[in-house]
Amino acid sequence: GVFDGNVRVGRLAQRSDAGQLSRNLLLAPRATVNVKPNLQIVADDVKCTHGCAISDLSEEELFYFRARGISALSARQSLVASFGAEVTRNLGLPSLVARVAADVRATLATVDLAVLQ
Repeated sequence: GVFDGNVRVGRLAQRSDAGQLSRNLLLAPRATVNVKPNLQIVADDVKCTHGCAISDLSEEELFYFRARGISALSARQSLVASFGAEVTRNLGLPSLVARVAADVRATLATVDLAVLQ
């Protein structure tokens, strides 16, 4: 995947507070992502941040589930769903959040995450 983000804070946007963060979850062994967060700041009095985080599912997280008798597949599905839930719960419209969450659950039920280890 590719993320090429751009936040521009113009000269008249004094006292702006802008943030840009790209979080990426790699699920396939040879998956890649190219991330280029970009801030263009022309104003003097601003608070702006940018960053990127890229990871796969950690063995510690999977172990936590497995130690409680939860299958590896269910553990992976739960971790992927919770990763996406951070985004979906901020959509603002409850009916949209519910629809997207249902779509995510349906998609996870059809994807063989065990193959993506």
